[in-house]
Amino acid sequence: MVKSKKNTELELNEEEMDENIEYENEIEHDEDLEDGEDMEDDEEEEIEEKEGNELKKPRLENQAQKNQLTAEQKAANRQAQKQLKNERKAQNPSYEIIREAKEIWETLRLKRNTKDERKQLMERLMKIIRGRVQEVSFNLLSLKIIFISEIAKELKGKYVELSKSIYGRFIISRVLAYCTEERASVISEFYGKVLKLIKHKEASLVIEEAYSQYANASQRTALVEEFYGPEFALFKSNENRSIEQLMEQPIKKENILKHLQHTLTSILGKGGWDITAHTIVHRALMEYFQYADERNIQSMVEFVKDHIVHILHTREGAFVARKAILYGTPKERKYIIKTFKSYVAKIACEQYGHTVLLTIFDCVDDTTLIQKSILSEITKKVKPTTTVIGTEEDAENVGLINVITNRWGSRVALYLLSHREGKYFSPSDIKLLEEGDAIREKTSKKDPEIRRKELLKAFSPAMIEICTKYAEQLIRDRVSSSVVLETVRYAVGEKNELIQAIAGVNKGTIEEFEENHKEEKEEDEYFNAIKKLAAEKAEAKYVEVEKEHPFVNRTSNQLIKNIILLSKSEDEEIQKLGKAFIKAFYDSIKDNLTYWVKHCAEDAVHTSGTAYALLALLENADDEITKEIKTSLKSVIPKIKINKENKAPSNANNAGNKKRKRNGGGKAQKPKVDKSKLDGGEYLTGIEKFIKTLKN
Repeated sequence: MVKSKKNTELELNEEEMDENIEYENEIEHDEDLEDGEDMEDDEEEEIEEKEGNELKKPRLENQAQKNQLTAEQKAANRQAQKQLKNERKAQNPSYEIIREAKEIWETLRLKRNTKDERKQLMERLMKIIRGRVQEVSFNLLSLKIIFISEIAKELKGKYVELSKSIYGRFIISRVLAYCTEERASVISEFYGKVLKLIKHKEASLVIEEAYSQYANASQRTALVEEFYGPEFALFKSNENRSIEQLMEQPIKKENILKHLQHTLTSILGKGGWDITAHTIVHRALMEYFQYADERNIQSMVEFVKDHIVHILHTREGAFVARKAILYGTPKERKYIIKTFKSYVAKIACEQYGHTVLLTIFDCVDDTTLIQKSILSEITKKVKPTTTVIGTEEDAENVGLINVITNRWGSRVALYLLSHREGKYFSPSDIKLLEEGDAIREKTSKKDPEIRRKELLKAFSPAMIEICTKYAEQLIRDRVSSSVVLETVRYAVGEKNELIQAIAGVNKGTIEEFEENHKEEKEEDEYFNAIKKLAAEKAEAKYVEVEKEHPFVNRTSNQLIKNIILLSKSEDEEIQKLGKAFIKAFYDSIKDNLTYWVKHCAEDAVHTSGTAYALLALLENADDEITKEIKTSLKSVIPKIKINKENKAPSNANNAGNKKRKRNGGGKAQKPKVDKSKLDGGEYLTGIEKFIKTLKN
């Protein structure tokens, strides 16, 4: 059966349309070739042959006939297909420009080119595309040949249109990043069009990049003030008009809030609209929630409640989230908390997000909801491949460990334990939280103290358990050591095991500790490079301190001293805990008390933390323990020689220790000792004060 020429060409056309679409998609994502040779023809033949075979499969009646084609006939068919493809491409007015530019570019990007060759090729390339930049920039393949510094000025007046292109917006991104002298003119082209562009899928990304990364304060204000009304979009002022100044005028305040509400509701009410990365919208929301009255804020909560979980990672978004929770009804608060599901631990470890959780603890009356939706996620047991501690059996507790060892996550735990303790929260943080107290009185019914006690009771068991099980690791961490102290002080429940665990980690000498913590490699265990790298990353901050005895570590011996000082607390329950710890701590070190005194004397400058912990024990212990200490050290004290040199001597006790990094980054400064004042107790090292107190 022989086909007519017309039918044959028609069939080739249909096949070519499908094959060329696939080919274009393939070449659009092709990686840069190192050899720089143009492989388009070879790739085209392979793809066309493969796709042609797939398209021919259903045509069973023609299968046998086409398999009988000779190599020359197949080559002729491919040549005809290639000719049709070129004719189709030639219909594009910019085809010849792009084709010629790509040929030069494939040669230009080769590494073997000399400086002169590269210069000549660049001049040829710029001669071709100069004056035609906009035509070229809408094509994906030709984007890589654009030389940013040359074309930035040529695109003036066309950036708004270009920002709407799925590929053209990358040109604007490069201009903003590398052409600092053109940055102001690019941003100024968006003036008066922000509200339209912010709703466009591609252009909104350009507006956000310009606003958040490259605009200065006055340019940011000029962009965001278009949310205030048409007059701010049409008439730009050279003066920096802040929202505070505008809100001082009652007439303008009413109009601005009205337009803000209308614009924001249209954006937030748009189906599927994601404002996660649009910080310009976060700022507009913040300004509305900051100046609107209670009734308008409550009406806006309905629109913003679905977006809170996505915006609370920014300063402005966290402000909106706190206000929405404070002004929301119990039903809206419950809905917002439910949207946090599976994100609570991440939110707790964010700089701004954790303040939203603190606001929830302050104002939500349903503590059962908080316990099930917030606290349960922080304390829930997970099973990752690696952990902070680094063993499989510890993996289930990694979630809570990661929270309390994080700078921001630890504040969530501290807030539940000690509330607004000035030691852990700055005055600005406390002021931020106190601003919500007046609103809470209107929107919440439960007594704040009752709410706090209920949350503390629910959170305490998990904290006591985790601090007991991982006492050795947590007391050495600078962040989590504060959480351990407040758990001992305020957690509700039986804490005898916790006290014994903290005191018990100080048993033994430095040599015994190192012997017990030697890493033994299992011979039968196969090597897994990925698992090893993941474990090293997870344990990076523990590598150095884990080899250090807890009583030598500066963070842990400071914690020991603070727990001992609880025995002087005015609260009887806390006082009992301090006294119980003193007894447990003395029992753990009494067999090596002489060793620790000698250790401190050998390097009085670098062991002051250990010496001050011993001094706190001596000053706060009861008469029986004090008497035992004096008796055991009576024969040792006269023989002790105190070394106050800055450099520690190399001896058996510290030969194997890795030198601890100091916060200052250098050597400890040698104390300036005034010998005339030593008898008065001034300028004494920790061990000298201990010995002097012991003698008295």
